[in-house]
This record gives sequence, structure tokens and C-alpha cells, in this order.
Amino acid sequence: MVPAAFVDDEIAALIPLLEPGDVLIDGGNSHYHDDIRRSGELEPRGIHYLDVGTSGGVWGLNRGYCLMVGGQTEAVTLLTPVFESLAPGEDASPPPRAASNVRAPPRPTAGCTAGPVGPGTS
Repeated sequence: MVPAAFVDDEIAALIPLLEPGDVLIDGGNSHYHDDIRRSGELEPRGIHYLDVGTSGGVWGLNRGYCLMVGGQTEAVTLLTPVFESLAPGEDASPPPRAASNVRAPPRPTAGCTAGPVGPGTS
């Protein structure tokens, strides 16, 4: 969860510490082209790369945030329980309060979406 401009430098610093089978997660909102490139650079080393964008929208403060997970199926499956525990879910808190004469906005679905088709696809 570092600013997008620093992700590549942080990955370069982490690579010597990582082993095949490790999973590196970019929890920021990097540009998807960068996520695809990074995944391709790490894959030959056996390191999984997940891009996990976060979004809260207008309800994020009260209801929690949504995770948009993209990466290789193996890594997504491995970490799905973690992502599901972090994303509070639709019924985790009450919907925003609306005045009685104003129609409440539709309730968003907060949760975990997993896209096993590859990084940059969340």
C-alpha cells in the first residue's frame, strides 16, 4: 500500500527476500498495465503478484471497503479467506440513514471479488 510511483522501487527492494511460491500484493490502485508488467516480471521467479485495488465509495466510511482482486488462480484461492475477512460484506453494518421523505440509495454490495484471470483485470 504505497503510492503507485514507488511500487517498482519497493518490489526491487523485496525481490531478494522473496522465494518461489511467495505472494506479493499491491494493495494500492496502480494502473493495470503496470500490474500486468509486474506480474510478468515476477512469474519467472515463481513469485505470485496480486493487484488488490480497494474502493469504499460513498459508503466506505460506514460500511467498509470493497476489494477487487486480480491475479493467478492459485494465489487468489490461497488468499481468498484473508480477503473475505477483510471485506466486511453487505450486512456488516446498517445502510446509510436517509430522511423519511427521501428515497435511500440502493445498498452497495461490499465484499471480495476475485478475478483469477490475471493481474490488472480487477
